[in-house]
Amino acid sequence: MGIIILMKNIYIIIAKQIVEEAGKIIREARDTNMFEFTIKNDDTPVTPIDRQVQDYMTKRLRDSFDIQVMGEENCEIVDLSRPYWAIDPIDGTWSFITHENTSAINLSLIENGEVSVAIVYNPFTDELFFTEKERPSFKGLLKLPLRQNEGVTVVNFKPAKDIALLTSLNELYLKGRIKKLVSLGGSLSYGVCMVAKGAFSNYILYFDTLSHAWDLSASILILRNAGGFVTDLDGEDIDPISYKGFIVASASKRCRDEFLTMTAPYIKDSK
Repeated sequence: MGIIILMKNIYIIIAKQIVEEAGKIIREARDTNMFEFTIKNDDTPVTPIDRQVQDYMTKRLRDSFDIQVMGEENCEIVDLSRPYWAIDPIDGTWSFITHENTSAINLSLIENGEVSVAIVYNPFTDELFFTEKERPSFKGLLKLPLRQNEGVTVVNFKPAKDIALLTSLNELYLKGRIKKLVSLGGSLSYGVCMVAKGAFSNYILYFDTLSHAWDLSASILILRNAGGFVTDLDGEDIDPISYKGFIVASASKRCRDEFLTMTAPYIKDSK
């Protein structure tokens, strides 16, 4: 058992270093502002920096570990029965392009269908969130959450076309049930990590197609290991590697239960 724990620690130490090096590439690229972007088939943007960071991290991971690598900008076919790294080199590319500070790098190690190492790094705020399977979550040297967020007070949401859901959030805010309602753009994984940190009580988002391993698998483990929950609108745990539909990220069981109870009358048609 001691050898296994040591190996995992080595994994996360080296992986964190690779992610921080990739973050430096992203910061320097945006400072120059010398890049173009194109729109992919899924109607999301991509820049040469996305691909540069993907290639850099893939090479560094392969040089460091005898483990397969897959990523959003270079989705190689991997053997899912064997361990593999999943990378999103710039989660929140629009925010990167528009000089917002809400982009992040996602990196997770997946073994036997479960996330065993998880890292989310915002290179612009220099916030590095990480955890391992069955271990606490951290932001840098600080154990998460940084503050206990009890009660539904601050809710972040990703805009969606579901009018009933948005109406419910606005009505609950006007009634004072939600003390603060914000819509933080950029990286979805960074939004989930903000819940793990204690900045938000809940974060609600929607996937209209199946998510991929590089989308939320890292941030979901970080939040769950920080004592939070990631569920559907019925309060059932979701698969962090592949999921379609509404997702509710909550700082605690109480935050989850109160949020789902207060929104249930409004969003019964959204499920």
